[in-house]
Amino acid sequence: MVKFTLLVTGGLIPLRKDIVSTVLKEGMVIGTKLSSCNVWVQNIIYKVKKRSVTVALLTDYLQNIIMCGEPFSIKYTTEDSEYIFEGEVTKIDPDFPCSVTIDIVNVTELKNQRIFPRADVFLASNIKLEDSNKEYFSIIHDISLVGVAFYCKDILETDGKQIEIFIYLPNEQTISAKGKIARTTFKNNDIIDYGFQFTEMHEENNNSLSNFFGNLEEEKTKLRNHYTTSIKKHLM
Repeated sequence: MVKFTLLVTGGLIPLRKDIVSTVLKEGMVIGTKLSSCNVWVQNIIYKVKKRSVTVALLTDYLQNIIMCGEPFSIKYTTEDSEYIFEGEVTKIDPDFPCSVTIDIVNVTELKNQRIFPRADVFLASNIKLEDSNKEYFSIIHDISLVGVAFYCKDILETDGKQIEIFIYLPNEQTISAKGKIARTTFKNNDIIDYGFQFTEMHEENNNSLSNFFGNLEEEKTKLRNHYTTSIKKHLM
């Protein structure tokens, strides 16, 4: 049985705009998000020039009707900090290698005091309260080895009760853990954002979660390799 301790988070710090070309570099894997979408999508940086950043034009952007002038966010995480770059789309080039260019207008930094890495995901899950057979559907949007953040439409009246969460991974595995609600934030459209801290997890479930993080790192490596072998030479 694996035990967990609570993580501590830092605060937002405004940064100078000229830090864009200092932090962001060609070939970096970053998270990106259109203003019209709540989902962070993994992408790779093609070019950085002063405050201008060029990334791949993804199908996800087309599906969410990307247009010039739309607000666009980039997220990059280091061991010490998480940087959020906010700007707007200034150019969309659909010719190979198709790309989107964003002019950054604001940069903030969240000091990263987390012991374990985390990942932006969208995973189905069920929540079950202690001494109850009822399950509540939820969507995990942030995951680490010590806890998750999930969206749910239900107000979970825990009253100090232990909660069990069932997480459905893309490889058709299901892992479970017991824990407690550490944070509750009410969002728009009657959605509640919960922070959930693991307190107990069987070793095999912990191993499955660790393997899941390993697979995420493999995907990043594949993305970098594809950029190096197939894309970079066309950007010269």
